[in-house]
Amino acid sequence: MIRALGLLLLFLLELAVLVVGARWGWARDAGPAIRLLAAVAVPVVLAALWGVFGSPKARVVLPAAGKHAFQAAWFVAGGAMLASLGRPLLGVALVVVWAATVTLLRLGGRPA
Repeated sequence: MIRALGLLLLFLLELAVLVVGARWGWARDAGPAIRLLAAVAVPVVLAALWGVFGSPKARVVLPAAGKHAFQAAWFVAGGAMLASLGRPLLGVALVVVWAATVTLLRLGGRPA
C-alpha cells in the first residue's frame, strides 16, 4: 500500500513537471505564436526525455546511478522553472517532496 502511494506521488510529481514546463513556455517574452509553441514544445520534449531515459520502461537503459542522476536533474529542472516563474518555494518543495519520496521508497527496500 505504501509503495503504491509513493509511486502514485512520483507519477503526480512527474505530471507536475510537465505542467510547469507548459507554464514556463507560455511565460516566455515573445509573441503569442512563439509562446504557444513553447507551451506545447517544452512539455513534449520533457515527456520524450522522460520516456527515453527516466521512466521504468525507458528505451535507453541507464545504469542505476545514471538513471537516478537523470531523474534528479529532471526534477531540479522543474524546480528551476518554477523558481524562474517567481515561485521559488514551490520549486524547492517539488524537489524536496520528490527526493523524500524516492528516499523513503528506497529505504523501505522498494526501488522507485
